[in-house]
Amino acid sequence: MRKERSYLDWKPVISAEEVFSDLIGFAEIKTRNDNVFWLEIRPSEQGRTVLVRQGKKNFIETVTPQSYNLRTRVHEYGGGVYDVDQKYAYFVNYADQRIYKQNLSNYKDLTPITPRRNKDGSLGKYGALTLSPDAKFIFFIYEKEFDDKENKNFLACLKIDEDPSLEPNIIHKGYDFYGEPEISPNGKKLAWLSWNHPHMPWDETVLWMGYLRGGELLSAEKIYHCDSHSICFPKFNPKGKLFFVKDEANKISDDYRNWWNFYYYDKQVLPATKELKEFGQPLWLLGQSHYVFLDQNTIICKYYAKGRGYLGIIDLSEDLENRLKKFENLHFTEYGSLSLLNRENLMFDASSPTEINAIYRYNIKNQELTVLKKSSEISLDKVSTSKPKLISCKIEDNNRTYAHYYSPKNQNYESPKTQKPPLLVMVHGGPTARSRTSLSLSYQFWTSSGFALLDVDYRGSTGYGRRYRDALRGNWGIIDAQDIKRCSEKLKKEGIVAENMCAISGGSAGGYSVQRALTMFPDLFRAGASYFGIGNLITLVQLTHKFESHYIDNLVGGSLKSRPDIYKDRSPINHLEKLSASMIIFQGSEDKIVPPQVSREMAEILNSKGIKNTYIEYGEETHGFRIRENKIDALKNEFAFYRDIFKKNK
Repeated sequence: MRKERSYLDWKPVISAEEVFSDLIGFAEIKTRNDNVFWLEIRPSEQGRTVLVRQGKKNFIETVTPQSYNLRTRVHEYGGGVYDVDQKYAYFVNYADQRIYKQNLSNYKDLTPITPRRNKDGSLGKYGALTLSPDAKFIFFIYEKEFDDKENKNFLACLKIDEDPSLEPNIIHKGYDFYGEPEISPNGKKLAWLSWNHPHMPWDETVLWMGYLRGGELLSAEKIYHCDSHSICFPKFNPKGKLFFVKDEANKISDDYRNWWNFYYYDKQVLPATKELKEFGQPLWLLGQSHYVFLDQNTIICKYYAKGRGYLGIIDLSEDLENRLKKFENLHFTEYGSLSLLNRENLMFDASSPTEINAIYRYNIKNQELTVLKKSSEISLDKVSTSKPKLISCKIEDNNRTYAHYYSPKNQNYESPKTQKPPLLVMVHGGPTARSRTSLSLSYQFWTSSGFALLDVDYRGSTGYGRRYRDALRGNWGIIDAQDIKRCSEKLKKEGIVAENMCAISGGSAGGYSVQRALTMFPDLFRAGASYFGIGNLITLVQLTHKFESHYIDNLVGGSLKSRPDIYKDRSPINHLEKLSASMIIFQGSEDKIVPPQVSREMAEILNSKGIKNTYIEYGEETHGFRIRENKIDALKNEFAFYRDIFKKNK
């Protein structure tokens, strides 16, 4: 029997402790000789990342010893932290950033193969680890971190059995950044990406290919480079033909060049697909696998369209218009890493609005799906599970902006018929990123607590084509906040949510949008939560790391030196006289991307002005909280903060 209760008095079907009780993250699935490997991010182990293996007898075991943590700090976001051959695993350890060689027959037998420090005093950092087919060399993105000057980035190689005190061999240099080394199946060709400031890899990149002799790069040919064309995920097919994903700026929305499509190189660059779908995504992380070759003419890939993800198969022998088919029997809406176990079995992690992320083995021929491991064993009653609904709002020039709406849902309660639920608006980070449609236990915590939830894909988000993504260039801090306002007001005007009980929450760039929305539209929200967000753009630019040091130039429309007025005007910290909502601020003390000084500065000024706020800083946390106890504490504090304010306002 359901009880009638005010939305603010609903007790969630899942507690904050249960949300993070056994929740783990999955990444970087790889297959070798009928063995499946993947990474697990474990909040219960202080956010440690470990390598896990399922062998031929289907037994799952942790490969990484207790004192090691697989995480690279290349570009600070990392990625491509390990690779494996038949006998050994090679991985980057977070504490010292060295590459280690580990015996897969004796996990305790491991040794570093890179120096503790380079002779010039720099710290070597390694990402996108890629073994040669003969397992004698390992290629990677190499970043040298200096204490007194900007880091330097290279494409590099290491002969595995050489003296570990020797610095790796730099095989290509001259660009600010490198990414995605990929070796052909016969080991004779190497492809990679490079780019320079002020571009990010989703703005403009250069595609290279060279011939190898062992670990020596014999040549370096620039395969493709064009202003405002972004390339990602180069990969060779079984015959050694180079494929990649590309989009172009300044194209209309119904032009296939506006979307991340497949291309290949055969003495010239030609399209392999012409879809109005996204086969790529921003290279925040290195070493991600978004597609595999079943054979030289068949690609299995994930893609994104109309607010959700799909798994598809591309037959290159068909006409361009008929090449893509989706797997109709798969109902997932988010896909992670893809890896081919053999000609019949595909490995991937996936999730849907009602199913938690899990690692699966999919028999392509028989269409059979087998679960290897779930990211959590917590189960929710589907009666209490809120599913996302894609909504859109009309904006200028007859365009639209998008969001996913979750209604409050709890099998134990119903609300008075005259009452509308409070609204929590979620703002994703990046800002070049997107919202997710997978089952989120934290989102279900909110919706079963009586909150409606709106996850906004403001202009600048990915998954809707290049034109939509580039709309934020020069307009960050303006149109993202406007889109948040439009989507929130749509729900209010349609009588779906309460007029006077709206809160907003976001992390990193999402935290910045939170603060902008609170100061630009002071009557819209009663409370806001900023997780490692940005209150002062000037402070951020002065303190942030190399990878994003010029990102903001494009986002706001100029550098700090050329347009200090924009940086000042777009910084929420300079508009606090307009702020009427209360704020709760969360920060990690070890954050290298949004340093703690940024959040501390905001809290200090809020206190000096007498504006209600709560500031919580967690030791040992970096960008994006990883430690279970801190995740629990943050969720409980945010929930109590909103409920207290709404009950008083009510």
